[in-house]
Amino acid sequence: MQKQELLDQITAFAKDKVLTKQEVLGAYESGVATTGDATKHSVSLSEIMYFIGGAIVFFGIAILIQQNWSVFNVFTKVLTTLGSGVAAYVVGLLFMRDERLVKVAQAFFFISALVMPLGLFVTLHQAGWETSSPGTNVVISLILTGMFFASYFLFRQNLFLLFTILFATWLFFAFTSYLLGPNPLFERWRFYCYRIVVTGISYICLGYYFQHSDKEEFTGFLYGLGIFGFLGAALALGGWSPRQYYFWELIFPGLVFGAMFLSIHFKSKSFLVFGSLYLMLYILKITSEYFKEGLGWPLSLVLAGFALIAVGYLAFYLNKKYIETPTVAS
Repeated sequence: MQKQELLDQITAFAKDKVLTKQEVLGAYESGVATTGDATKHSVSLSEIMYFIGGAIVFFGIAILIQQNWSVFNVFTKVLTTLGSGVAAYVVGLLFMRDERLVKVAQAFFFISALVMPLGLFVTLHQAGWETSSPGTNVVISLILTGMFFASYFLFRQNLFLLFTILFATWLFFAFTSYLLGPNPLFERWRFYCYRIVVTGISYICLGYYFQHSDKEEFTGFLYGLGIFGFLGAALALGGWSPRQYYFWELIFPGLVFGAMFLSIHFKSKSFLVFGSLYLMLYILKITSEYFKEGLGWPLSLVLAGFALIAVGYLAFYLNKKYIETPTVAS
């Protein structure tokens, strides 16, 4: 059917009151949305290929250094690692000058973000620094955080913002390790757990902030990683019999149910999914710790099984009623 014939047909249907303006506009918007989704899908696929290629380049450089560490001299080691990271960054800047190559430029920035930490470690190691010390990690993470934050400020590329968040997280862990050092007042694993709790809360707050900005695409990633780390660390802080910590064991159900009901407010499946999974793990943990001897292991498993079924139904109900967007019938 030709375009004019179609327009004439629409005009005739409109005169006969068979077709409304809303139906015409709805059909047009549906077609535009479908085309946009197809384009977005193809672009996303190409981006995935770019980043997979960047990761392979990084592993190639790392393996090259590992296999030839005793053969390369100091200059070659630094040039192969730090030089490659700087070169990839510069190439990305050059590609950014052409709008058609912006996605390719991001692939080179991705390579730079992966190779630069390796290059800085190799460079400082050759300079005589102790690369495993918290102080060295503070220096490296601070350099990378500053570099990628400045890059985001100048170029407004989301990839720079993502790596700024990741390198800033590394800086937080390195700096707190540097401040406290081998302090006997802190158990090493518990100290890590508390820092993961703080990091998880920070990610959730950051995700909430981005949800109401033009960086909404980061929200799902930050919510998922944040609630996963927060609840995982809180569960680990509860310990295990006979060295359990009752405070964390008592408040953990409240934290889990809080996360599950926050999924309604945030419209986030991450809160619901991870909250449900951690609640199941908590039920199995408590059952095996406190009820195995008194009730017997088989009966404990039966009660845990019913509890898990209840949790599964609660998750299904909350997702169906409050999170999933109902489909409007045409």
